[in-house]
Amino acid sequence: MSVQTDCEMLAVQAMEAYARKYHVSGNDVVELFHENQVFEKMMIQHEYLHQISFEEVFEYVEKIIMEGSKELVVYHGSCYEFENIDLNKSHNRRDFGKGFYTTILQSQSKEWGYRLSLREKKKKYFVYEYLFEENSVLNVKRFDALSEEWLEFIKENRSKGGLQHNYDVVIGPVADDNTMETVQLYIANILTASEAVERLRYNKVNNQVSFHTEKALQYLQLIRRTSYARNDL
Repeated sequence: MSVQTDCEMLAVQAMEAYARKYHVSGNDVVELFHENQVFEKMMIQHEYLHQISFEEVFEYVEKIIMEGSKELVVYHGSCYEFENIDLNKSHNRRDFGKGFYTTILQSQSKEWGYRLSLREKKKKYFVYEYLFEENSVLNVKRFDALSEEWLEFIKENRSKGGLQHNYDVVIGPVADDNTMETVQLYIANILTASEAVERLRYNKVNNQVSFHTEKALQYLQLIRRTSYARNDL
Protein backbone atom coordinates (compact mmCIF):
# COMPACT_ATOMS: atom_id res chain seq x y z
CA MET A 1 0.00 0.00 0.00
CA SER A 2 1.35 3.46 -0.87
CA VAL A 3 2.07 6.25 1.60
CA GLN A 4 -0.67 8.28 -0.08
CA THR A 5 -3.31 5.55 0.33
CA ASP A 6 -2.11 4.75 3.85
CA CYS A 7 -2.48 8.39 4.89
CA GLU A 8 -5.89 8.61 3.22
CA MET A 9 -7.15 5.79 5.45
CA LEU A 10 -5.61 7.27 8.59
CA ALA A 11 -6.99 10.73 7.76
CA VAL A 12 -10.50 9.32 7.23
CA GLN A 13 -10.32 7.63 10.64
CA ALA A 14 -9.20 10.91 12.20
CA MET A 15 -12.00 12.85 10.46
CA GLU A 16 -14.64 10.40 11.68
CA ALA A 17 -13.28 10.53 15.24
CA TYR A 18 -13.15 14.35 15.16
CA ALA A 19 -16.72 14.58 13.87
CA ARG A 20 -17.96 12.29 16.65
CA LYS A 21 -16.07 14.05 19.43
CA TYR A 22 -16.96 17.62 18.44
CA HIS A 23 -20.40 16.92 16.91
CA VAL A 24 -19.68 18.47 13.53
CA SER A 25 -20.85 17.36 10.10
CA GLY A 26 -18.71 15.43 7.63
CA ASN A 27 -18.49 18.39 5.25
CA ASP A 28 -17.43 20.72 8.05
CA VAL A 29 -14.70 18.30 9.15
CA VAL A 30 -13.33 18.05 5.59
CA GLU A 31 -13.26 21.85 5.35
CA LEU A 32 -11.55 22.11 8.75
CA PHE A 33 -8.90 19.58 7.75
CA HIS A 34 -8.27 21.45 4.49
CA GLU A 35 -8.04 24.84 6.21
CA ASN A 36 -5.39 23.52 8.59
CA GLN A 37 -3.52 21.40 6.02
CA VAL A 38 -4.00 18.34 8.24
CA PHE A 39 -3.61 15.77 5.46
CA GLU A 40 -0.38 17.31 4.16
CA LYS A 41 1.09 17.45 7.67
CA MET A 42 0.12 13.82 8.25
CA MET A 43 1.93 12.90 5.02
CA ILE A 44 5.09 14.58 6.30
CA GLN A 45 4.92 12.67 9.61
CA HIS A 46 3.75 9.39 8.04
CA GLU A 47 6.52 7.17 9.45
CA TYR A 48 6.17 8.59 12.95
CA LEU A 49 2.37 8.34 12.98
CA HIS A 50 2.53 4.63 12.17
CA GLN A 51 4.70 3.97 15.20
CA ILE A 52 2.16 5.33 17.67
CA SER A 53 -1.40 4.50 18.69
CA PHE A 54 -4.46 6.00 16.99
CA GLU A 55 -5.20 7.92 20.19
CA GLU A 56 -1.82 9.64 19.84
CA VAL A 57 -2.46 10.23 16.12
CA PHE A 58 -5.75 11.90 17.03
CA GLU A 59 -3.99 14.08 19.63
CA TYR A 60 -1.54 15.13 16.90
CA VAL A 61 -4.46 16.07 14.60
CA GLU A 62 -6.19 18.02 17.38
CA LYS A 63 -2.96 19.92 18.06
CA ILE A 64 -2.66 20.91 14.38
CA ILE A 65 -6.21 22.26 14.36
CA MET A 66 -5.86 23.96 17.74
CA GLU A 67 -2.68 25.77 16.70
CA GLY A 68 -4.42 26.90 13.50
CA SER A 69 -1.21 27.31 11.52
CA LYS A 70 -1.69 27.92 7.80
CA GLU A 71 2.00 27.52 7.08
CA LEU A 72 3.43 24.59 5.16
CA VAL A 73 7.07 23.93 4.27
CA VAL A 74 7.49 22.79 0.65
CA TYR A 75 10.54 21.83 -1.42
CA HIS A 76 11.59 22.22 -5.05
CA GLY A 77 14.34 20.12 -6.63
CA SER A 78 16.33 21.54 -9.55
CA CYS A 79 19.76 21.50 -11.18
CA TYR A 80 19.58 25.25 -11.77
CA GLU A 81 20.31 28.19 -9.49
CA PHE A 82 17.75 30.99 -9.48
CA GLU A 83 16.55 33.76 -7.19
CA ASN A 84 13.05 34.40 -8.49
CA ILE A 85 10.40 31.99 -9.78
CA ASP A 86 9.50 32.56 -13.43
CA LEU A 87 6.22 30.87 -14.35
CA ASN A 88 6.95 31.48 -18.03
CA LYS A 89 9.73 28.90 -17.81
CA SER A 90 7.35 26.18 -16.63
CA HIS A 91 7.24 22.98 -18.66
CA ASN A 92 4.06 22.28 -20.61
CA ARG A 93 1.67 19.32 -20.30
CA ARG A 94 2.24 18.73 -16.60
CA ASP A 95 -0.15 16.95 -14.21
CA PHE A 96 -1.74 20.10 -12.87
CA GLY A 97 -0.87 22.40 -15.77
CA LYS A 98 1.97 24.85 -16.30
CA GLY A 99 3.29 26.04 -12.97
CA PHE A 100 5.98 25.90 -10.30
CA TYR A 101 6.02 22.44 -8.73
CA THR A 102 7.03 21.64 -5.16
CA THR A 103 6.48 18.82 -2.69
CA ILE A 104 6.02 18.51 1.06
CA LEU A 105 8.52 15.62 1.05
CA GLN A 106 12.16 16.79 1.17
CA SER A 107 13.53 13.41 0.05
CA GLN A 108 11.31 13.53 -3.03
CA SER A 109 12.56 17.00 -4.00
CA LYS A 110 16.16 15.82 -3.67
CA GLU A 111 15.42 12.88 -5.95
CA TRP A 112 13.79 15.22 -8.49
CA GLY A 113 16.84 17.49 -8.45
CA TYR A 114 19.23 14.56 -8.86
CA ARG A 115 17.29 13.08 -11.79
CA LEU A 116 17.19 16.47 -13.51
CA SER A 117 20.94 16.85 -13.08
CA LEU A 118 21.44 13.49 -14.80
CA ARG A 119 19.20 14.48 -17.69
CA GLU A 120 20.76 17.93 -18.08
CA LYS A 121 24.32 16.61 -17.47
CA LYS A 122 24.92 18.97 -14.52
CA LYS A 123 27.54 18.32 -11.84
CA LYS A 124 25.35 19.47 -8.96
CA TYR A 125 21.73 19.99 -8.04
CA PHE A 126 19.73 22.01 -5.53
CA VAL A 127 16.86 21.72 -3.09
CA TYR A 128 14.92 24.94 -2.54
CA GLU A 129 12.99 25.15 0.73
CA TYR A 130 9.98 27.48 0.84
CA LEU A 131 7.38 28.48 3.39
CA PHE A 132 3.89 28.50 1.89
CA GLU A 133 1.44 30.56 3.92
CA GLU A 134 -2.00 29.60 2.65
CA ASN A 135 -4.42 32.49 2.47
CA SER A 136 -8.18 32.62 1.93
CA VAL A 137 -7.70 34.89 -1.11
CA LEU A 138 -6.12 31.96 -2.97
CA ASN A 139 -8.19 29.52 -4.98
CA VAL A 140 -6.75 26.19 -3.80
CA LYS A 141 -7.69 22.78 -5.19
CA ARG A 142 -6.92 19.65 -3.17
CA PHE A 143 -6.93 16.02 -4.21
CA ASP A 144 -6.70 14.08 -0.95
CA ALA A 145 -7.05 10.75 -2.74
CA LEU A 146 -6.34 8.93 -5.98
CA SER A 147 -9.73 9.49 -7.54
CA GLU A 148 -11.47 9.58 -10.89
CA GLU A 149 -11.64 13.38 -10.58
CA TRP A 150 -7.84 13.49 -10.09
CA LEU A 151 -7.31 11.29 -13.17
CA GLU A 152 -9.58 13.42 -15.35
CA PHE A 153 -7.86 16.60 -14.11
CA ILE A 154 -4.46 15.21 -15.14
CA LYS A 155 -5.85 14.03 -18.48
CA GLU A 156 -7.12 17.54 -19.31
CA ASN A 157 -3.82 19.23 -18.45
CA ARG A 158 -1.54 16.67 -20.06
CA SER A 159 -3.63 16.28 -23.23
CA LYS A 160 -4.40 19.94 -23.90
CA GLY A 161 -1.38 21.61 -22.32
CA GLY A 162 -1.24 25.07 -20.85
CA LEU A 163 -3.44 25.64 -17.84
CA GLN A 164 -6.87 23.98 -18.00
CA HIS A 165 -8.16 25.42 -14.73
CA ASN A 166 -8.36 28.66 -12.74
CA TYR A 167 -6.75 27.50 -9.47
CA ASP A 168 -3.88 29.41 -7.90
CA VAL A 169 -2.54 26.33 -6.12
CA VAL A 170 -3.19 22.60 -6.60
CA ILE A 171 -2.24 19.93 -4.04
CA GLY A 172 -2.38 16.21 -4.71
CA PRO A 173 -0.69 12.98 -5.80
CA VAL A 174 1.99 12.88 -8.51
CA ALA A 175 1.66 11.00 -11.79
CA ASP A 176 5.34 10.03 -11.85
CA ASP A 177 7.38 7.02 -12.97
CA ASN A 178 5.47 4.82 -10.53
CA THR A 179 2.06 5.76 -11.87
CA MET A 180 2.56 7.12 -15.40
CA GLU A 181 1.94 3.85 -17.22
CA THR A 182 -1.49 3.53 -15.63
CA VAL A 183 -2.32 7.21 -16.23
CA GLN A 184 -1.31 6.91 -19.90
CA LEU A 185 -3.48 3.81 -20.31
CA TYR A 186 -6.40 5.82 -18.92
CA ILE A 187 -5.68 8.80 -21.21
CA ALA A 188 -5.59 6.38 -24.17
CA ASN A 189 -8.99 4.98 -23.08
CA ILE A 190 -7.52 1.50 -22.57
CA LEU A 191 -8.42 1.55 -18.86
CA THR A 192 -11.61 2.99 -17.40
CA ALA A 193 -11.29 5.53 -14.58
CA SER A 194 -12.34 3.00 -11.94
CA GLU A 195 -9.87 0.40 -13.28
CA ALA A 196 -7.05 2.94 -13.26
CA VAL A 197 -7.81 4.13 -9.72
CA GLU A 198 -7.90 0.56 -8.42
CA ARG A 199 -4.58 -0.21 -10.10
CA LEU A 200 -2.96 2.96 -8.75
CA ARG A 201 -3.77 2.06 -5.15
CA TYR A 202 -0.95 -0.48 -5.21
CA ASN A 203 1.67 1.98 -6.47
CA LYS A 204 3.98 4.12 -4.37
CA VAL A 205 2.49 7.58 -4.90
CA ASN A 206 4.26 10.82 -4.02
CA ASN A 207 2.93 14.32 -3.35
CA GLN A 208 3.10 17.64 -5.18
CA VAL A 209 2.06 21.22 -4.51
CA SER A 210 1.93 23.36 -7.66
CA PHE A 211 1.69 27.14 -7.93
CA HIS A 212 0.10 28.57 -11.09
CA THR A 213 -0.35 32.33 -10.65
CA GLU A 214 1.68 35.34 -9.62
CA LYS A 215 -0.82 35.83 -6.80
CA ALA A 216 0.05 32.37 -5.43
CA LEU A 217 3.78 33.15 -5.54
CA GLN A 218 3.23 36.11 -3.21
CA TYR A 219 2.58 33.60 -0.42
CA LEU A 220 5.68 31.51 -1.12
CA GLN A 221 8.80 32.63 0.75
CA LEU A 222 12.26 31.17 0.12
CA ILE A 223 13.89 29.88 3.32
CA ARG A 224 17.10 28.37 1.94
CA ARG A 225 18.75 26.75 -1.05
CA THR A 226 20.93 23.69 -0.44
CA SER A 227 23.49 22.55 -3.01
CA TYR A 228 24.45 18.90 -3.61
CA ALA A 229 27.33 17.56 -5.67
CA ARG A 230 26.66 14.45 -7.71
CA ASN A 231 28.63 11.51 -6.30
CA ASP A 232 28.37 9.39 -9.43
CA LEU A 233 30.84 11.38 -11.56
